[in-house]
Amino acid sequence: MKRKECFINDKRRRSYLASVYTRITRGKSVLVEGGYGAGKTRFLSLIQPKKLRCVWAESLFNVHETLASILKELNYEASTSYQRTPGYLKMICALDDYFIIIDEANDLDARLWPYLKRIIDARVPIVFAGLPKVRTYLASQHPDILSRLKTLVLYPIEVEDFILEYKDFEPEAVEQIYAATKGDMRKFEEIVTDCRERARQLKYVFVDVNLVLSFLAEQPGV
Repeated sequence: MKRKECFINDKRRRSYLASVYTRITRGKSVLVEGGYGAGKTRFLSLIQPKKLRCVWAESLFNVHETLASILKELNYEASTSYQRTPGYLKMICALDDYFIIIDEANDLDARLWPYLKRIIDARVPIVFAGLPKVRTYLASQHPDILSRLKTLVLYPIEVEDFILEYKDFEPEAVEQIYAATKGDMRKFEEIVTDCRERARQLKYVFVDVNLVLSFLAEQPGV
């Protein structure tokens, strides 16, 4: 895997990616857990096995919309009809050579979980990603589903990895942004982009710590 294709190529995420590949190639499912800004979506984008097709399912859909969208992603004609839901479920469970990704699993309709359990039991791998409350909810309402999932917890990236990734920044500048954003990767990338733009305007070759400090001083709530 090329470093440019990875969000931050730290040991934990490399290990987790290998674990996901092992699980899904065996027809088993995974829950990727992390707080806001932990990089869950970016991690999901790294999951690109050669022998399995990836289907992204929207977490905000209802039951029959979700099942129909999965089939459409697999190039089957499917209308969002409640009456066809049982047939769609059987079809999804019968197909192979693919896996499903569901980001923002904390937004899933509670009525969808029993259908997802049938899909998991049919050895169609599902990779869920969501906030810690997903595991709490499953432990309370669907412990049988939770027992079928391997949980991988994403933690904030270490500042050393950021320093390696952003070579056009002085190390001290990266440390200041990391500290100011408290590990929130979305906010971190937003400030990195803004600081790069400021540096271009000032015709700086590197983003130095003084530029970053002056920029952060202008930001309310940072």
